[in-house]
Amino acid sequence: MNHNLPPELESLRGFLPELVAEAEKKVPYASALVTQSAGEMVVKSPADERTNPIPPQPGIRISAWDGATFHSVATSRIEDRDYLRRLTRELVETITVKPGPMPEAGPQMDKHFASEFKEDPAQVTTQQRQDVCRHAFDLLKDFDARIVAPRAMYGYTREYRLFCNRGKLLSSDVSGVSLYVMPMASDGKKQVMNYEGFNGTGHEASRVPDEKIREVADLTVRYLSADKITPGEYRVILDPDITGTLAHESFGHGCEMDALMRGAARAALYVGKRVGSDLVNIVDFGGLPGRNGSIFFSDDGVLAHEPAVLVKDGILQPTLMTDLYSYLHMRDRLPGLKLSANGRLEAYDHPIYARMTNTYFLPLPKERGGMTKDEMIADSGDAILIEQLTSGMEDPLGWGVQLQALRGREIKAGKLTGKLFYQVGMTGYVPDVLASIDGLTTEFDVSSGGFCGKGHKEVVRVSTGGPFVRCRMKLG
Repeated sequence: MNHNLPPELESLRGFLPELVAEAEKKVPYASALVTQSAGEMVVKSPADERTNPIPPQPGIRISAWDGATFHSVATSRIEDRDYLRRLTRELVETITVKPGPMPEAGPQMDKHFASEFKEDPAQVTTQQRQDVCRHAFDLLKDFDARIVAPRAMYGYTREYRLFCNRGKLLSSDVSGVSLYVMPMASDGKKQVMNYEGFNGTGHEASRVPDEKIREVADLTVRYLSADKITPGEYRVILDPDITGTLAHESFGHGCEMDALMRGAARAALYVGKRVGSDLVNIVDFGGLPGRNGSIFFSDDGVLAHEPAVLVKDGILQPTLMTDLYSYLHMRDRLPGLKLSANGRLEAYDHPIYARMTNTYFLPLPKERGGMTKDEMIADSGDAILIEQLTSGMEDPLGWGVQLQALRGREIKAGKLTGKLFYQVGMTGYVPDVLASIDGLTTEFDVSSGGFCGKGHKEVVRVSTGGPFVRCRMKLG
């Protein structure tokens, strides 16, 4: 059967069960994971145009469980079968099996997964990608003389994964396409920047209407006359990307099980307790189709078919984000804990940790009080609409959160006044912020693209989002 994998990976897919069987002559559980990613990046700026191919970087990680921990070896020599057999034997020969929890291999399954798209980005030429960047660059450059440094970037990645244990043989083909436009403007006294990203699985994600790009340019110029917001506590409406980052930073990192095991997350003390208003529902779900953080299965071989429910109706849940190692050690200590599809690694020669995928607030159904964005604005009296996230920072132990956005729009008596604030910082104590949430929209968006690390390392692709959320935060 052809799974439309590169030939060397197609051949290796059928060989992995042999390695697992070889390892399990000595240990009770073993698995093999193969990863390969490649792509191309095109950047157009006033100074130059760069096209950087991302060459394939294949590698294999073979893991064996001894009853208490995983032992692993990794190599990029995936084409040498004899070497892989020898590496596997050498790995398990050093292991002494101990009594302890045992992983389950799961039901027998042989399945391949692939991203869906209208235009296969693998069939798009470098010239076509360059043309997309040049066109977006020209639209920004020609919009206004005050736009002094327009920039456009097209990114394409193709990621393959193979996983095998004695029950499962899984493979996936995940594609990603992004177009970012990043204009900078100056009036000789003040310098401002803006950005907008468009993400998807196929080349069609880069077919952005000219008017959308001009809107980005127009906002950039308007930032030159925007005000700075007066510091203080405000009623705010957060756009979906900021909302999702609030979820990511508040009960995303703090609900990754390794953080709880290390005593680095206060959430361990609040499972089953209220952490927000009863409108707050936060999940992490890699199975959302076509998002930047989407996966078909985790690097532990767990299918991404159901969300990890982090907060339900304001109550922190025990169904937190786990990798296989943390689940085996914590399942008896935390009743209700599930093995979720959150075991992820940065590259084949890195360890697997519990990591986020797509983290978001659930929208509020209309019958429970959910509103449209326009209805929320009209219902909010005096408030600030915050849009266009630039950064976020979490403190899982102290439960502080800091977010930064490009703009705020003033709302007076339920109407946008047209007044614009440039660069708005948001801070708050997470339980207070979540407790203040009194409105969510029925609208829902998880279209952001980006990456997240544990501190400065173990970087994986993620998305955030959800509805528009109304709450109270300190702005400055």
